[in-house]
Amino acid sequence: MVFIACQKERPKPSWQLDLLAPLLVDTVSITDVISGRLITVNPDHSVSFYFDELLYEVNADSLVKLPDTLFHWGYGLEWMPFDIQLAPGGLIIEETFDWPLDFDAAGMEGVALESVVIRSGVINFELFNQSAGSILSEFGINTAIRNETDTFFISETISSGQIIKKAYDVAGYRLGLTGIEGDTINMLNYFLGLYADPSILYTLVLTPVDSFSVNVYFEDLIIDYAKGNFGTNTLSFGPEVSDFNLFEDLSISGFSMQDATVLLRIQNNYGVDGLISLLEIMSVNSTTGEYALLEGDMMDSNLYVEAATQYGDGLQMVQPTENIFDFSNTNFNDLVKIMPDQVSYTIQMLTNPSGDSIGRDHFLYYEEPIRVFMEIEVSQGILIQDLFTENTIGWNGEGVSFDNVESGTLTVVLDNGFPLSFDANIYLEDEDHIILDTLVYQDFVSGGLLDNEFKVSQSVESKIQLTLTPDLKESVVNARFARYEMLINSADNEHVKIFDNNIMAMKIIGDFTYIIEQ
Repeated sequence: MVFIACQKERPKPSWQLDLLAPLLVDTVSITDVISGRLITVNPDHSVSFYFDELLYEVNADSLVKLPDTLFHWGYGLEWMPFDIQLAPGGLIIEETFDWPLDFDAAGMEGVALESVVIRSGVINFELFNQSAGSILSEFGINTAIRNETDTFFISETISSGQIIKKAYDVAGYRLGLTGIEGDTINMLNYFLGLYADPSILYTLVLTPVDSFSVNVYFEDLIIDYAKGNFGTNTLSFGPEVSDFNLFEDLSISGFSMQDATVLLRIQNNYGVDGLISLLEIMSVNSTTGEYALLEGDMMDSNLYVEAATQYGDGLQMVQPTENIFDFSNTNFNDLVKIMPDQVSYTIQMLTNPSGDSIGRDHFLYYEEPIRVFMEIEVSQGILIQDLFTENTIGWNGEGVSFDNVESGTLTVVLDNGFPLSFDANIYLEDEDHIILDTLVYQDFVSGGLLDNEFKVSQSVESKIQLTLTPDLKESVVNARFARYEMLINSADNEHVKIFDNNIMAMKIIGDFTYIIEQ
């Protein structure tokens, strides 16, 4: 008996293989979260926050002001017994003379200046011609020189019965204030000439009732440099508002501190000492309208600042003084908590308070004013609210093959050793930083466990697991970067202590099941 049957193929053997692939490994340190410019590490590895911000600058305009009026001069011909006739160009009067600046009338006592350089401003020249004909006026300040050789000089023609008023730019002129002989102070040397108009074709007849008046004064004058003795005067500054960029390097909505060393550093670039009184310092949040006033023992007290020194033979070679005052015993935290972007100040300064500076070694430069800085060192105990940070790191998925992958997951592991919680977003990006996929979105990452001193006693691990879909497979292979965004808050809403060994370990691991056939 013969049996005939079909031969069947036996199935090929296959195996399942689980493979773990680290696609991203990174460590987030405190300098990844907060700019290294704002932190220092102490010997005990604790991290201090350090701010050194310019509060305001004292403008030189108020320290020394030149009187607006240079001189007012009237010249009448009532002394003449009879009329006189002048040919074209004939002399009426011509004088060279010293005329003092009247600082007392300007409210500046004891000022004795030798030299001033004008930064900007004009001289107004006015002349009233009360004669029967046209005249030529020439006016100069012999001790006002620009570019070493350009002496201030003007020439104008004024018709009969007319008033001329013209403004002349005096920026860059150096005013020598020691007179023509160089042996006095607050003194300018002038030239004034009045003549019959040289261009007329008739004889000018002057009568005893004729007269001329000249008025010369500064307007909108700003001093670039001054040297002499500034006297003993009380000067007021403010209220003025300036930008306050304490959190310029941080995208943050709330910040407060428990203990801080707060120092007011006054950098004096002026060559005069003084007593500075802080009448009011107020922080302002211009968005919310909130404000807070600085209060404490140092407010409205006299802070003595030493004079700067000038060295060498060139301009603006100044060695400033640094005068430091401790404002830790104030409510400065209240000024910070409102997240200010402006500061308003009102201060007074008494120059040369002892009155014993009798020389002429005071000086000032417009570009080098008195600068007031606020130094803040928060050793520990900070409360952070909604601090935003982001970073981009390399992605290791380029060599992964999904040809025989049956299933799999991506697991995001965040082992947080910070006393800070994170709301995290993690994206995959291509080589042009275009987002391909979102791995984590607004997932909460708990802060480390805090001890009774609000330091981290144990890190806390958070895991986020993603099922491997066809779209996610494609993103894993094509991605070149991973970008994370973190919104950071102090753990448990407490004032926490941060150390340089606080880190968050970040890993993204692929767990893939491969089918392998023989």
